[in-house]
Amino acid sequence: MRYYRQTFVWLWIATGVAVLASGFTALFTLGGLGVHAAWLDRHSWPWWLLVVLVSLVVLLQLVVPVIQLTVKYRNRPFLEPRQLESLRFFLPSSSPERRWFAALSITAGFCEELLFRGFLLRYLHTSPLHLGLVCATLAAALVFGTHHLYQGVKGVVSTSVGGLMFTAILLVTGSLWIGMIYHAATDLSLLLYWRPKPTGGGET
Repeated sequence: MRYYRQTFVWLWIATGVAVLASGFTALFTLGGLGVHAAWLDRHSWPWWLLVVLVSLVVLLQLVVPVIQLTVKYRNRPFLEPRQLESLRFFLPSSSPERRWFAALSITAGFCEELLFRGFLLRYLHTSPLHLGLVCATLAAALVFGTHHLYQGVKGVVSTSVGGLMFTAILLVTGSLWIGMIYHAATDLSLLLYWRPKPTGGGET
């Protein structure tokens, strides 16, 4: 609970600093971020390729698993997948923890997208470093991955790849909002996959 609360507060503080430094509206669109993907403007096929890839990832990572889980385990009150066992220390086990985890998931969807795909990508791509879009995207994704170091090496790799995915969503839609919604939905979906048995000694 303390970790959830601290992370919640720090994410909003960092987001507030980023907004004060760059302005609120400047951090939500490609134009505001100063991101210019000329290859998307010159040709339509890269845009359509990104649309197909983003749609497939959303379908395979979020929609299909959630539907399968809902159908297969709809009558099972408890669910503790072995693949999530290594993250047990971080995942909620009581009702108050689940509520805080939900609040943190929504916060992460908004704040992390603004910080890593908004502020950081803009900082790397424009002033003072003026990195190319590809290099700035890779660097921002790597920083995003190391932000999840508590998940171990696999977690860093998977979240770095996720960072690339969220940047692709930004390039396709031209806005951070869709990525924010998808990010929050992905985090919230863990509450469906992780429903541990009550441990006793308090509200569960």
